[in-house]
Amino acid sequence: MRAARLSLGISFIVLGAAGAAGAEPPPTPAAKPESAPQHVTAPSLPGQQNREGTVRPDGSLPMDSEGYAVTTTYDGTAPSKASPRPAPKGVTVVTGSAAGVPARGPNVPIGPAPTGKGTTTGANYITVSGSVVALEPGKSVTIRLQRTGVENTYKLAPGATVGKGVSTGKLVRVRVLAAEKGKVADKVDVVPPLSPTRAN
Repeated sequence: MRAARLSLGISFIVLGAAGAAGAEPPPTPAAKPESAPQHVTAPSLPGQQNREGTVRPDGSLPMDSEGYAVTTTYDGTAPSKASPRPAPKGVTVVTGSAAGVPARGPNVPIGPAPTGKGTTTGANYITVSGSVVALEPGKSVTIRLQRTGVENTYKLAPGATVGKGVSTGKLVRVRVLAAEKGKVADKVDVVPPLSPTRAN
């Protein structure tokens, strides 16, 4: 009797397990992926500290199961859904068999190209600094450029002004006329010495 009960109990367990295996499990709700918190740094104005913080994207974009935003790829061969814009006033839109040929716009007259010698306006000079190597009053000044150490000679233009104290060895600023291909100067001034700055 005991053996019969045991075999009957085992058969119920086996049948119960087989029935449970054949039945479908209840549906599990779809998991809503959440993005991991992300560290962000917002730049600020010069002299101020950048703002730092942690953000969690709100999921306004559709996301896949791993938390990446799902985007659609652009298909350039797909027909456009937008309707064509109306043509501007005065332009003829060609349709039908001639649609492959670009439409011509209105005939706009084009005037002649400018002629004659070009003129320049405004400040048309550059300024260079250096120490005076040689000075011929009314004729030329030769300086050793402060940045490169190269010696350049500039012809003085008629009526050029040469400041007081300009002599060999002095640091000067020379205004060179760009219209004269950088070979003629119209002003030579002594560079004033730098004033010492106070220590804070």
